[in-house]
This record gives sequence, C-alpha cells and structure tokens, in this order.
Amino acid sequence: MIRTPGRDALVETVSRLSARPVLDGYRPGGEVVSRGVRFANGPFLDIFAQEAGAPALILQGPIATLEAVATERDWGFRSYRREAITDPAQDQPWSMLMFRRGQGLLTQISAIEYATDPAPWALPAFSGPLYPPDTPPDPGVRLRRVWLGAQDVNRAAADLMALGFVVAGPVASDFAPRAGTLFRGSRADLVLFPGPDGVARIDIDGREPQRVELTADLALVCGEA
Repeated sequence: MIRTPGRDALVETVSRLSARPVLDGYRPGGEVVSRGVRFANGPFLDIFAQEAGAPALILQGPIATLEAVATERDWGFRSYRREAITDPAQDQPWSMLMFRRGQGLLTQISAIEYATDPAPWALPAFSGPLYPPDTPPDPGVRLRRVWLGAQDVNRAAADLMALGFVVAGPVASDFAPRAGTLFRGSRADLVLFPGPDGVARIDIDGREPQRVELTADLALVCGEA
C-alpha cells in the first residue's frame, strides 16, 4: 500500500512499465480513493491519494495463526476481525492485523485475511476490480520480489522467519540497493538489506533492465534477471 499526493502519475507509470491496466480500488460513496495495478501472479499495488507516508507491505494469511505467532513472540499488535462486525453497513471483505510501532521492520508489515463469502465484495466501496482475491494468474508481468530495509537486520531476519519465510541465500543487483539476503515465501519473495526500516524497492518482469523512482522512498526495478 502506497500513500502519495501523486497517486495518478505513479499508477500510470507502473501501468506503463508493466503493461498492466490501472484498476479502481477503494471507492466509498462512489469516490475513487485508491487506484492500483495487479500483477499477473496476484500481488497488487494499492495507491491512495493522501499525504505521503511510508509504503506498507501487506501479506495474505490466516489472522488467527499470525495472532498466535505474535503472542508467542511478544510482538505488539492489533487486529480487526470481520466476524466481530455487528452493523451490516460496516461490513468489509477482510480481517487485518497490524503491528504496533517501535518494532523495527515489523512495524511496516501487516496481514490480511480475505472473506470467503461473496456478500462484502458486492459492497460499493470494495467492489472495484483491484481487490477481488480470486483473480486468476495470467502470462503477463509478475511481481518478482520486494526489497525491505532494516536497521537491525538480524532482528528483521528472525521476524521474517517467524512469519514463515525461508532464507535462500545472498542476492546481487546492478541497481541500488545492490545486495541483500533472499527470503522465499509461499506468496512472495523478499530481499532484506541494511537500511531504513521499510519497503524500499519492488522488482517486476520487463524487457529492458531499468530503475525508476516511484516516490522518495520507493523504487521500481524491471527487467533484471
């Protein structure tokens, strides 16, 4: 998730580089608040036209399982369960867990568990084409990996492994940041490197290797083997 006053220019840039369409996301009351791009393998960028903030990495998975891991490791968190909603007008198509501040890289990561019943997906605010989780993969441009900076790399590595990621060894790149450690996950690959806590770079398929600055804190690299 990205927040930037330059939403439309950013999403058009990603669309051009990826040959993926721009899709509406969150649209309460008919107003399009977020737009984004969904990649061929399923992950997507959800870009809000708001005051600039640090990009957030949102991972898909069962909230109850993550709550148990967080409790066991004494992580501070708060979760919002869809099943706790009693007012139908407040329904939403997912539950979410967010980590509290002061926990290094972990603070920039959240988790989402999508509803399996169709009812909330028909709500106007969430019925934009960016969100439905059953979008089938296609042969187009994929999100290859996400680079994460961490001031305390050892702590961040332990946290990623507790979240289910597996260390897969060092990686090198012709573009900054030039080196890191690859972590493989069931839905996404991550690269961890020493730097400010947070999401720093996303890699996608492409014909011509290049690095494009999306925001002051986030770059996109396409076409790197």
